[in-house]
Order: sequence, then structure tokens, then C-alpha cells
Amino acid sequence: MQNASNIFGAARLGYTVIGSERLAEWRRFAVEAMGMHLAPSGDDELALRLDRHARRLIVQRDSAEDIIAIGMHLDSDDVLQAVTARLYAAGVSTQYVDGAAAAARGVTDFHRFTGPKGMQIELFTTPLIDETPLDMRCSGFVTGAGGLGHLSLMTREPGRTIEFWQEVFDARVSDTIELAAGGREVMQVTFLRLNERHHSIAVAATQGIHIDLFRTRIQHLNVEAKTLDDLGAAYARCRDLGYKLTRTIGQHPNDRELSFYVTTPSGFEMEMGWDALTVEESTWTAGLSYNQMSTWGHDIPGRLSTELGVGHLYRGIRSLGQKEYFPW
Repeated sequence: MQNASNIFGAARLGYTVIGSERLAEWRRFAVEAMGMHLAPSGDDELALRLDRHARRLIVQRDSAEDIIAIGMHLDSDDVLQAVTARLYAAGVSTQYVDGAAAAARGVTDFHRFTGPKGMQIELFTTPLIDETPLDMRCSGFVTGAGGLGHLSLMTREPGRTIEFWQEVFDARVSDTIELAAGGREVMQVTFLRLNERHHSIAVAATQGIHIDLFRTRIQHLNVEAKTLDDLGAAYARCRDLGYKLTRTIGQHPNDRELSFYVTTPSGFEMEMGWDALTVEESTWTAGLSYNQMSTWGHDIPGRLSTELGVGHLYRGIRSLGQKEYFPW
């Protein structure tokens, strides 16, 4: 499906749109716990800044309690044309949006289509910039060429999902993590990079029979704090404000990021990290695989031996009877 030009390095996660009825809870979580900047917002929305972009996280009043859209920031109109041409070749059309609807995303305009798992993907080139000084409980977040952060999701269609990101955005596999239990591999996570960030998309899949253990389209959304002090202070605020910490501070073996995980008001997790490595393409070793999610830490409070609760297993069984949406 790919055309001749390669757009690796020219795309990144630009924003996320969350559908939730819990706007007050999201405001408390994002501003007081995670330390983000509250941007001008309407009665039925919440907008948050992490940097000069006018909007990075948008929470819209909606019953989904889930991520409902992501914005992919492309470097130029040429890159946008290449992506839409690839989609068109696969039989996927896009819808052009501008005006107030685009401004609500913090961009001048965008092209949207429905991607894997029914998530709306919005393609844009020009973010709206806000030079108003940031007012937040964090010295800053790492964005830039690597974008907002990363998404991690579980899918019953791992091969097709990985192929989607490779064919449409020229994603590269950074590495994999293979988890085993009872001497058998039970899950594999494939980490896909679109640019210098170690991964913008992590694709998890059970081995053998593919099931989806999560109600939401993603398992977690990652943002990266600028300093270790920012990370520690956010962890303490989440604990003191009573938010459910699903993993304590620890370090991953592949991207070397120190991080913790916390449950958001909509039920999926948010990972705040610090000091994730930046991939240098000329020296990167492809094909590496790891056998653990964490080299240290990331303990799961209140759970002794397994990361999966009864609710996860119930949802996994139910997912066997549900067809997962794929755009082609």
C-alpha cells in the first residue's frame, strides 16, 4: 500500500480526545494530580496544555469514558497528502474538518477517518499556538519532535494493527517484550516508533487465542515529565489525593523510562514517565526482545502475584464474541 516516499520521522501523536461525563473529576486529576495547565474551556469540555500547543488533552462531555480520537501531527502538506493517498489506496476515505470543530482540537483544520478498534484518527499539520505562560504543578513535559507521548493498547488483531501503523505511517519496530507463565509465552508487546521517541504505539496481544482484557480502546496513555522531581511530585500528589496507583515507580528495560501508572477518571491508565531514551537510528539495534516489563519497581499495590484481575479475564472471554473494527 505504501507509496515511494517514506514519512518516518514526520509524524507524532499530537493530541488525544477523551469522552467522559466526569469533567470535574478529570479537571482535578489532570490539574491537581498530574500537574497540567488548564486551558480556556467550554461548559461541555475540558482542555489541557503541556507546552505551547493550545490543546494537548481534550475531554468532551460524552458517555464513552474512553479515548475517542487521537490527533496525528504531520510535518507538512506533502506528508498529509502521502498519508491520505495510502488510505485512499486501501479504500479508506477521510473527512475534512475546519472552523470551530478544528479549533476545539487546537488545530487549524484536520482530516479524519476511523482507525483500528474504532478509534477516530485525525491528521493535522498546523497546531494553534498559545504563548500564555504555563501555570502548572510541573516544570514541564517532554514533547517536541517525539510528540505528546505514547499509547498502549491490546488487540485481537495484532498483525493487522501493526501492519496498519507500518503501512500508513512507516512505523518501525523498536523491540518486543514477551511475557511467559508456566513455561509458556502468554503475551507479546510490540513497540512501534514513528520518530525519535522509542515508541508512540505499543501493541499488546495474548498468544494463542487473542483476547482483549480491557473495556477501553487503550490500556494507557503516556506523558513524559521534564525532571525526576516532577515525576516524584506527581506520584506523591496522586497518592495523597486518593487516586488508584496501579504501578509504583519503576523502570522499563527497553526504553529505560522511569514511570508510574495511575487510573484516570475514565478507567484507562495514565503513565507519567521521565528520561525515556531517544532512538539514534544509525546505532539502534533492531530485533531485541525482553522477557519482563520492568527491570525494577512497578509493583502493583494490593496484588501479590498477577497483573490481571477477575474483571480483566471476564472482559477477555466476552471479547471472543465481539468483532474488532479494522478499517480495511
